[in-house]
Amino acid sequence: MKKSKHEKMFFLGGNYLKLVLLLFMCILSTTINAQESSVSGKVVDNSGLPLPGVNVHVKGTTKGTQTDFDGNFSITAPSKSTLVFSFIGMDEVSVETENNKNLKVVLKASSQALDEIIVVGYGTKKKSDVISSVASVKPGDMTKVATSDVGEMLRGKAAGVQVTLADGGPGSSSSIQIRGKKSINGSNEPIVIADGIVIGNINDINANDIASLEILKDAAAQSIYGARASNGVILITTKRGKTGKARIAYNGFSGVQTINRNFDIYSGEEFAQLKREAYRTSNNGVYRPDEQVFSPLELESVKSGEYIDWEKYIVRTGVTNNHSLSVSSGNDKSSIFTSLNYINTLGVIPNTDFDKVAMRINVDQRISDWLKIGMNLSLQYSESNRPNVGNILNNAINTSPLGKIYNDDGTFRHLPGGIQETPNPLIDIYETNTNEINRNDIMNVFLDINILKGFTYKLNASRRSWNYKGMSFNSSKSLSGIANSGQGSGSITYKDNVEYQLSNILNYNFNLAEKNHFGATGVYEITSSEYNDFVNTASRIPSDILGIYGLESAFLNTPLIGGNERSLISFAGKLEYDFDSKYYFTVSGRADGSSVFGKNNKWGFFPAVNAAWNVSNENFMKEHVPLISNLKLRASYGKVGNQPQNPYQSMATATQRDYIINGVKVSGYVPGSQLSNPDLKWETSTQLNLAADFGLFKNRLNGTVEVYNTDTSDLLIYETLNANTGYTTKLSNLGKVNNKGLEISLNGDVIKKKDFKLNLGATFTKNKNSIVSIYGKDANGDGKEDDAVGNLWFIGKPIDVYYQYKAVGIYQEGENIPLVTGTTLLPGDIKLYDADPSNGANPNPDQDRVITSKMPDWFGTFSINLEYKQFDFSADIYTVQGITKDNPFLYSYVQGGSLRGVKNGLKQDYWTPENPGGNWPRPRDGNDPPYIYTLGLQDASYVRLQNVSVGFKFPENTLKSLGLNNMRLYVTGSNLITITDFQSYSPEKNVGEYPEPVTCVIGLQVGF
Repeated sequence: MKKSKHEKMFFLGGNYLKLVLLLFMCILSTTINAQESSVSGKVVDNSGLPLPGVNVHVKGTTKGTQTDFDGNFSITAPSKSTLVFSFIGMDEVSVETENNKNLKVVLKASSQALDEIIVVGYGTKKKSDVISSVASVKPGDMTKVATSDVGEMLRGKAAGVQVTLADGGPGSSSSIQIRGKKSINGSNEPIVIADGIVIGNINDINANDIASLEILKDAAAQSIYGARASNGVILITTKRGKTGKARIAYNGFSGVQTINRNFDIYSGEEFAQLKREAYRTSNNGVYRPDEQVFSPLELESVKSGEYIDWEKYIVRTGVTNNHSLSVSSGNDKSSIFTSLNYINTLGVIPNTDFDKVAMRINVDQRISDWLKIGMNLSLQYSESNRPNVGNILNNAINTSPLGKIYNDDGTFRHLPGGIQETPNPLIDIYETNTNEINRNDIMNVFLDINILKGFTYKLNASRRSWNYKGMSFNSSKSLSGIANSGQGSGSITYKDNVEYQLSNILNYNFNLAEKNHFGATGVYEITSSEYNDFVNTASRIPSDILGIYGLESAFLNTPLIGGNERSLISFAGKLEYDFDSKYYFTVSGRADGSSVFGKNNKWGFFPAVNAAWNVSNENFMKEHVPLISNLKLRASYGKVGNQPQNPYQSMATATQRDYIINGVKVSGYVPGSQLSNPDLKWETSTQLNLAADFGLFKNRLNGTVEVYNTDTSDLLIYETLNANTGYTTKLSNLGKVNNKGLEISLNGDVIKKKDFKLNLGATFTKNKNSIVSIYGKDANGDGKEDDAVGNLWFIGKPIDVYYQYKAVGIYQEGENIPLVTGTTLLPGDIKLYDADPSNGANPNPDQDRVITSKMPDWFGTFSINLEYKQFDFSADIYTVQGITKDNPFLYSYVQGGSLRGVKNGLKQDYWTPENPGGNWPRPRDGNDPPYIYTLGLQDASYVRLQNVSVGFKFPENTLKSLGLNNMRLYVTGSNLITITDFQSYSPEKNVGEYPEPVTCVIGLQVGF
């Protein structure tokens, strides 16, 4: 009997569990040292409240523990030793143990956590010593967002980081862009590195496992990652086991999802009148009898007043669940962190769902004072289902409301209104399916060696494997099956990718004369990957019994196989110096050799330099400007690279040709359309970054202001060749793109009392993108480089633009309507912008078309965090301004926007002789109104209540009675309200695309 999806996931999890237990048995061992003397005590803050989770360790040894919930601790230590107490956000304290067996230690809050540890390239630094552009996002702020998409959790959390919706369906991921679009044909997504390993997707990490997340934004921070860092770097560090008793933590939520829409469609009565108007236009302004306008089924609806609300059948209330459980434990020799995460989502469209199971094990083993080994293991399995069509919501909008859904026997009616162009959209929801299974396993082992004081070596080796299986099937009763004489179709797809990485990292830190601090980092790294895929498409499957597994009986099977290999070898180095924590200087560089480039340009070098002045550490600032508690000026300049998304693009292509020789099929290959380019190399981004970090009123108000200028040269562009050469294209390094911008981050502790805290934050990002050069040609000799109009690339304009005529109104009766060749314009038709009316009525493609950017002018966030006794409240308002999107539902016949009266669509105020003030053209049967596509551009700016969360932390006496460390009950809503003029379910997606849902959940966080 075939196992259900949940049974398969359970048994797969059982296999993972066996592996986990085996690893436990092999790795976990503890060494018990003879006790010397016991030291105990209590750690409190300034107000006398106990501090749980404070790290306590014996200086110069590996012995350590943590305070319990009441701030108490106990540790064995040699006589005349020193205990060091550290806690995030607090100043570190050292206490001598001699004659102190029962200690009371007071930790004071540090200056806005400037001593917080930040992860940077191949190392860590104190926040106060970071001199490049690094944005740190708190994991606690991320997990307040009611989503399972880690990318979506980053929306609005850092200036310069733009998150947009890729697909709102269950299990989907968002797109992340840092400081603008830099590449035309290459990738614009940042690389994501978790625990030193490059991973495939940010959702390969469970958000509840993240200990820290940093975003590297400028070239000085990115350069040590070289050829892959042009689009930014996201560094993730996962949680590790802590010394002390075992800690168990649970965070889970369950809730519902729905979608909002910012438009209306024509009701049954309104659509019937629209259709009458369309037929009236083609009948010289005279209404036709309804019998000549409507089909019999449509006419029956019109007479009875019974209309179809398709959205009622196509959109439902979705359900989402996310449960995460973790265990952390350890002693002075060994520690382990394990977690299990389960996600289940039923989408807002029927037959769409997503399930995911993720497991993580992080192990650390101290072998000696100079040697530590460890392992990180992540195992993920996910499965999703969705109908095998991409226009479900599209059909909910544009299918005519006239007719009947069902036949008399209760089956779906193929043509509800008897019109061929509007088939029943419910059929494909239930008669098609795409099942996708993903498995993603990441394992890395590492070795830390303390060679000498301040001199460390780390070996990090990893293997990441990704396996994909997709099965799509359209039954004989589906719309495609009906069109193919009642025969099914579908495909099976297999993909796998294996990646290896080996990193050797040397770090050396030392001081001279106390105030001179030096640091050096050296890296040698090798990465390689192998990718394979196989697709078999089957047509005309005669039976539905076996579904896609019946492809053997298909009339036609078309197999397609592919694969590639790529490798990268790298050398990187960084030298750092600071004097008395006042003056900083860093120089870094990385050399990358890649297999994907031409044989003449295998290597690239990416240097960077940055400097900073910590003005607030100057004596004159401390004495004369006490208002300013922190002021640091930073500057950086450097280069980073971007390589093609796919290998072999420097090589010429070949095309298969089949021949019949003596009645036998023989296959061969002929030169393809792409010419080889042995000189193909990296895209290179050169960036200048200037910044100021500041803090006022003892850092109660702090922020950062940054400006940057990035030139990306040697763009990967397909160059058009003369067909007489036998080739039509060649991938070359041409042109230049510029991004310049301003980023502002502000954070203020407005109220900071024991029982009442209020924090406000804001971010602002403005990026200007423009093409500086493309092909470097000046065919007309005007002294200016020619635009590539065919590709919509214009010098001085952004990479992504619209280029089309502009509608400026509707022609009225009695108005002088110009004659246009090939087009008859009538009252009610669209009037176009004419830059020079004297040049004739025909639209001039060179003068009359208008360039409109697709990029936003700016985006930003306003956030509020409030705590009152046991209650907490947080909210994020996100906005994108000055962005224009093309909405095909306003003009396309397929999307129901052309006012023919065949398909329904977005409701508009269209022109008629009785309604001359209508701002949409007059409906007409049979043809689209001339130039109606010019109405498609809409302002897609929006303001959104992105996230609201209300929580209650149970008081200490309740927790003690339950044996818990903490417990918080919360309610969270995401994407609750969106204010926009863009007519769609989402301002980031067209009407027919799966939008991000409105989500409301109730959740629980428990620790014990």
